Amino acid sequence: MYTLKALGPSTFVLGFRLAGIPVQEAENPLQDFELLFQDKELGIIITDETTIQALPEHFREQVEKRVQPVTVVLSTSTASQETLRKQIQKSIGVDLWKND
Repeated sequence: MYTLKALGPSTFVLGFRLAGIPVQEAENPLQDFELLFQDKELGIIITDETTIQALPEHFREQVEKRVQPVTVVLSTSTASQETLRKQIQKSIGVDLWKND
């Protein structure tokens, strides 16, 4: 069984911590992601827009394409919602936002 972890600034992870979800405060996002990728039990990383944008572009693309662990970016921006849509479609094979 895979686990999940929230990664981001203290203000972002506070709610997850209160809900009992393991968290890691982001200090150096690149190193933080590399460390999390070594955890073979980790299935989902929940992060915020600020943390994902702090990554070098080539590494951010690798994060977005990675299947295990999958990274979910919580944001109100349209771009991040489109990324989440593609990740869900890739994971379950169905476009949940499709209108028909």
